Amino acid sequence: MLSLLVVLFGALVGSFLNCLIYRLPRNLSLLEPKRSFCPHCQRSLPWFENIPIFSWIFLQGRCASCHASIGRRYIAVEMLSALLFWLCYCHFSFPLVIAMWLLVGLLLSASFIDLEHLLIPNTITLGGMVLGLLCSLSFPELMGVSSPGLSFFYSLLSAALSYLILWFILEVGKKIFGKKKFLLQEPQLLELLREEDHVGFSLRWGEELLPLEELFTRSSDTLLAKATLLQMGEKRWHHATLILTPEELRINDQSFLLQDALPLSASIREMTLPREAMGFGDVKFLACLASFLGWKGALFSLFGGSIIGAVVGTALLLITHGRLGRLLPFGPYLSLGALAWMLYFSKINFL
Repeated sequence: MLSLLVVLFGALVGSFLNCLIYRLPRNLSLLEPKRSFCPHCQRSLPWFENIPIFSWIFLQGRCASCHASIGRRYIAVEMLSALLFWLCYCHFSFPLVIAMWLLVGLLLSASFIDLEHLLIPNTITLGGMVLGLLCSLSFPELMGVSSPGLSFFYSLLSAALSYLILWFILEVGKKIFGKKKFLLQEPQLLELLREEDHVGFSLRWGEELLPLEELFTRSSDTLLAKATLLQMGEKRWHHATLILTPEELRINDQSFLLQDALPLSASIREMTLPREAMGFGDVKFLACLASFLGWKGALFSLFGGSIIGAVVGTALLLITHGRLGRLLPFGPYLSLGALAWMLYFSKINFL
């Protein structure tokens, strides 16, 4: 009976997490509207259409009003939340299981937001870090000690060290691998455009469509291209150098705001793109994990997540013949590493 109650509670929490996953990256209030709503027709859902797992199955993944498709993510989050809450209940005693349930909620929210938007909001990373510190103060056994003060110190120190380690890796990686140069045998079309369903600008390069916010993660990032022919509206340049930044476009010695550069197309033979090993959201997310799991758990999450990510990335490259079409988020792999540590590897004395 307790197991069943835990599963139901986990599914209910999963329904709330779906609200977070949808609203946080869109900067929507978590309080208004109070009721869940269809993301397509905006109709508020009555309670019987908002029963975790069962409503999605009964409605066959469609809105009862506009019949638009409701993504499989909703039932996936609810089922994963129910399963992980039950696994935590089986592995941890009360009250430590409360901290693990909170962490599971953070892991699921961060992973699914990162998968869709390639970002992890500060509400989850920094807010989660505060939760981890409070849990270490309330449940000292989280850090393997009996003193609340010492547990809080270990949690804070683990978070700080994890942040610094991953920040250092990120900066060194940027210095060494921060640019990727492409030399093309035949000229290829590069276009700057603004899509109707996208608030920012995007680049179309061959079959790739790259939103600029994914391409430029720092204000100092630049894209450099050598064009044999470049056309912007009625203007045309032959053998021009194109430099694109998050805010402006430079063609030879002339500068233009991005909104004034449309439509733009260039036939390029050479291009240098900025790149990152990971985003700053991942750095803060690892610090959040460390506040719950300590430095050992954070290091395991980092290296375990890196191995999982490398395997998945290699498989995707093989499947797509080297054309993924988008960046790979690292947050879900950090989460998988954290779950592996929580549920199994923390019981093995590595260090």
